[in-house]
Amino acid sequence: MANAKPKFPFMPGMAPVADPAHVGDMMQGMMRAQARIMDALLRQNIEALDFLKARYEKDRALCAALAAAEDAQAAAKAWTEFLRRATSDYADEAGRMSALAAVTAEQVIEGVTDEVKAATGDAPRKGKA
Repeated sequence: MANAKPKFPFMPGMAPVADPAHVGDMMQGMMRAQARIMDALLRQNIEALDFLKARYEKDRALCAALAAAEDAQAAAKAWTEFLRRATSDYADEAGRMSALAAVTAEQVIEGVTDEVKAATGDAPRKGKA
């Protein structure tokens, strides 16, 4: 093998970081990984925003209930019911966000792993699984 011609004669003794024939595959692999990471993060943000929207609607309903309360007892009842539901809602949302964060972390790790594979030329080629 000592007589083998260098693969890249314009750079004697140096091999390129990436095989130019597979740069497109590498870029596709990196873009797929970035898309998966972004999708996971956006799903987490959408969940949080949906929760906030629902909570703000319940805050508005509390204001209406307090404005309609005929006496202090009715106002206290509105507050008590609001706080009971809010506590339950926040506990439920914490569970959903925790589960979603675990999935998001898993997808980020998979995405970063795929990016490293793509950058090192280990990305799956078209037509291969």
